[in-house]
Amino acid sequence: MTSNTKDSSRLDGTLRPDPDGEECMPYGGLLPDDFADRLDRLKKDSGLTWSGLAIAIGVDYKQMYRWRKGVEPSGGAMHALCRYAGRIPGGLQILMGDGFQMTFFDN
Repeated sequence: MTSNTKDSSRLDGTLRPDPDGEECMPYGGLLPDDFADRLDRLKKDSGLTWSGLAIAIGVDYKQMYRWRKGVEPSGGAMHALCRYAGRIPGGLQILMGDGFQMTFFDN
């Protein structure tokens, strides 16, 4: 893993310039304050139990418990969670809010 001192990652929710000069928000500032409640609503709308949701996402049940207690999902787990939420009608909006858009770029 290489360290880039010019564009160090900050998880304090402040905007930072990206390499193209535009402002972007680091990962840590993206989750809604009520993320745990939103996760609960996603679980209910999916019709799964907590352990069923953990299996569907591909994480350990203990990790799901940590998310419910305020720990933010890591990058890979967050990606899997968003992919799963995208399969539930309105799931991404439930999980992330109405203005959320998920965009992927090809390199």
